[in-house]
Amino acid sequence: MTLEDLLLEKKTAITAKWLEKTLATYSQDASVFFKKVKNQFANPVGQTLSSGLEAIYKTLLEKMDAEKLCSHLEEVIKVRSVQDFTPSRAVVFIFMLKEAIREILKDELKDQKVLSQLAEFELKIDQLALFAFDLFVKTREKMYELRVNEVKRQVSTLMKRSGYFVGDSEQDTDHQ
Repeated sequence: MTLEDLLLEKKTAITAKWLEKTLATYSQDASVFFKKVKNQFANPVGQTLSSGLEAIYKTLLEKMDAEKLCSHLEEVIKVRSVQDFTPSRAVVFIFMLKEAIREILKDELKDQKVLSQLAEFELKIDQLALFAFDLFVKTREKMYELRVNEVKRQVSTLMKRSGYFVGDSEQDTDHQ
């Protein structure tokens, strides 16, 4: 049996283990909540993580389509980038897939052929981690940009209300 066959056959167990490991990166209370509450509206984080990890795994097993992979990855990264994670902690869940696969396939990995195929598959996971880091940085940049723009808008509004700012002085002189 090839690694690909094993990864497909044990997909449910592997993705469940991966989700479990990912949820363990959150506080104990949050992790328990994300596991127990299945309603997507009451638990959007848990739902996004669960569906996102499954979609990422499925795409990894297919032809390595970077665009499709990044679209699934982006949903998970958006969730993790707005939380209080360092960059490394935000993307560590990618490497947890390696752990999940090795735990679920521990008996099958005694076969050298399967083990060598796993080494090749883990290169895809490493590439996925690089995509995740890039997406994390882009998402955080957008988040900070939105914050800066909101602060600018608030300061501008306060200045207009207080009379310190009455419009663009260059525009006012152009119309005279």
